[in-house]
Amino acid sequence: MGLGMLLAAGAACAAEDPVYGGTVRWREINDPPKLDPAMATDTVSSRNLYLMYDMLVENDPDGQGLLPRLAESWEGSEGGTVFTFHLRKGVHFQKESLGEPTKNGGREVVASDWKYSFERLVKVTSPRAYFIDMVKGYQDFVDGKTDEWTGIKVVDDHTLQFELEYPFAPFVAVLAYNSFMVVPREDAEHWGKDFNFHPVGTGPFILEEWNHDQNLVYRRNPDYWRTDAEGRELPYLDGVEIVIIPDNTVAYEEFKKGNIDCFPDFPDEYYRAAKEEFGSQLQERPWLGTYYYGFNNQKEPFKDNKKLRQALNYAVNREMINDLVIEGRYYPGKGVLPPGMFAYNEDLEGYSFNPEKARKLMAEAGYPDGFSCRLNVNNNPRHKAVAEAIQGQLMQLGIELDIHVLDWGVHLDLAERGETEMFRMGWVVDYADPDNFLYVLLSSENWGPKGNYSFYKNEEVDALLKEARVETDQQKRKELYQKAEQIIVDDAPWIFLFHYTTSLLVQDWVENVHLPAMGDYATPLYNVWTARQ
Repeated sequence: MGLGMLLAAGAACAAEDPVYGGTVRWREINDPPKLDPAMATDTVSSRNLYLMYDMLVENDPDGQGLLPRLAESWEGSEGGTVFTFHLRKGVHFQKESLGEPTKNGGREVVASDWKYSFERLVKVTSPRAYFIDMVKGYQDFVDGKTDEWTGIKVVDDHTLQFELEYPFAPFVAVLAYNSFMVVPREDAEHWGKDFNFHPVGTGPFILEEWNHDQNLVYRRNPDYWRTDAEGRELPYLDGVEIVIIPDNTVAYEEFKKGNIDCFPDFPDEYYRAAKEEFGSQLQERPWLGTYYYGFNNQKEPFKDNKKLRQALNYAVNREMINDLVIEGRYYPGKGVLPPGMFAYNEDLEGYSFNPEKARKLMAEAGYPDGFSCRLNVNNNPRHKAVAEAIQGQLMQLGIELDIHVLDWGVHLDLAERGETEMFRMGWVVDYADPDNFLYVLLSSENWGPKGNYSFYKNEEVDALLKEARVETDQQKRKELYQKAEQIIVDDAPWIFLFHYTTSLLVQDWVENVHLPAMGDYATPLYNVWTARQ
């Protein structure tokens, strides 16, 4: 399957007028770990955040740049260090959450709300605040030397300005990430840490019920700001229900019975059957993301043992696993950056399947007869199936993988705290720049919750990635990123496995569902309608 090719039609646009009413039921495997945008770092949480909140800008559904959201327009200064955003008027915070009136009372969003929301990221120690650490005054505010983030200025109620310490090419694109959503001060400060359980935003749907590990029920926000091309109010739906079903078999049966409307990240074991039975209702497209097994580079047996880490990379047959376990749906990977990403290197020297070389490296690493190791994976059946295939391949070399399947929230927490030996992890693009992969995941400045779950450190890589952040010449940036990636691959802090596709199976009575380039979790639902009421 080649890049840019959709296995099925990407959009399902009906000719008929939209229908108001009804509820769409969306399947998830896990409860969302976080509903506070400041604290969320995963796609399950993001699916829910996009129903309730808004950013200044958003990604084009087909990855063709940025679109206005709560900023109607913006401009950058000559030199690229000042960005001015002109805010949409008439946008209001939600009046209710979980059946209770909110503290903000449904007032209009103004520029000071954005300044508050950005400063709150630092105050609550958001794991993603550092994505915009180039905004002037960030470090002084983090260190408590100032009472405000001086690089964020309220020009007037509907004009917001950012001043950067240095030009940073992907700055506006970063603001499309879901940490940078606006929240009302009144509710955020009233609830404190419990704002996570009392979320309030400006989005198309209001949280009405959260029955943990069962479902999240959302109802239509009657004051939502968007209208369709004909000027009709959005959303069309009365509500959305996120249904938690961990088991793929149960979920697929529920879909076939019509009890689930949207089935994201469609499972491999029913892939062929679904294509035959549901045809164009299964959407699938390449996704800028990387699937890997991280080693804990600060713990034995992998600490200071590059040869052992390289041996495991040579011991895995990616092509065979992709063909036999994943139905050929992914792309075997050589490195960190996915195909299609700026600075992707076709000539990167990665690891091919070579068991003899793996044995030789293991002997040189001090493990000629193999060793035992714990591997953590989260409870998506696909991850367990891949882990068992890799377990079988490594066993041929005397390596015993002890697979532990964990709930997603527990799995993520252990990885962030470094309480792992080996762990499965994936990373999908937050903003379309190599910085989002290489700096976030592999700079030693970002150990733990910031993204470097393998606790990898190489001072030369750190220096190259820092230099690339401030370099304005795109060709030089490309060279810096490619040099850094080759060093990382040689160091083997991970087993580099696959690059993703994203998929979504939708009932034929649900209209206007378009699987976006950013992944199934970002599928817009504000303009979807259902013919089944």
